[in-house]
Amino acid sequence: MENRTPVAPADAQLLLDRADQLSRSAHNATRWPYITFILSLGVATSMGTLAMGLTTGNAFGLAYFGTLAASFALIMFFMISIRGRSAFARGRRWTGYIAAWFVTYAAAISVIIWAHGSVLWSGITSALILLVTMACAAREARP
Repeated sequence: MENRTPVAPADAQLLLDRADQLSRSAHNATRWPYITFILSLGVATSMGTLAMGLTTGNAFGLAYFGTLAASFALIMFFMISIRGRSAFARGRRWTGYIAAWFVTYAAAISVIIWAHGSVLWSGITSALILLVTMACAAREARP
């Protein structure tokens, strides 16, 4: 029962182009939650660590609580938007993104602990968080 219809080369190329378009569309839809998450995490933690580094007393507590709440909300939304536990199973590249963010975030927290109130160091480490996460998002967004 061979029921093959011959396909002209032009029709075959159109089918291949359509398959490629569908593949790219599916790939783009899959990675946008990751791009959005890493950018949002970078902005929230960058602004939060800058605020914590430059404030004291109740303002420090508010900045600390706000950073924690924003980070928790981002993680929950991210995990829900990509179906729970599969969220962090993106491979070595994704692990590298989170590791790069963590190293810069740890540096910013170190500045908060040991050089609290230093506008220069708070600004540098907060900008570094933002720069690293933007680079990670740009890497993930490239075609």
